[in-house]
Amino acid sequence: MFEEHKPADVRDATIDAEINPQKKQDSVIETMPLLSGSVLELYNQAKELYGNNQFEEAIGMLQRANEIQQAPQVSQLLAEIYLHKKDYKQAHVWAEKSTEQGPSKGSHCEKSYRILAAAAKRLGYVRNYQDAIKKQEDCLVIAPETF
Repeated sequence: MFEEHKPADVRDATIDAEINPQKKQDSVIETMPLLSGSVLELYNQAKELYGNNQFEEAIGMLQRANEIQQAPQVSQLLAEIYLHKKDYKQAHVWAEKSTEQGPSKGSHCEKSYRILAAAAKRLGYVRNYQDAIKKQEDCLVIAPETF
């Protein structure tokens, strides 16, 4: 009997480029809710696992963290991982949670809407995609020119 092996999880460079653009403008407003100590520890461990392409382990850590504290950082990372796993429905669900839980301005807001737009595009949710793109633009607060 042969054991069926599923292919290893690998981050998709196309998705990374789409949700983490090299050239981005920084917002002058950045706010984020604080994470409790245990959630922060789980979140940091999950980020490390994700960085090593251990998606399932990272998801498990993040789900535990979410049970303790529902935080936009946790939801956003779950959405990003599911996007790389090509589970676009879950990516869409978690990105929506991240946009609802998180700040309405700043880089977290912008990235959550980029992830939401990427998932919506892959699911064929045209209206959701268009809305996410528009809301993403509204997240940035640009510093006024000074003389």
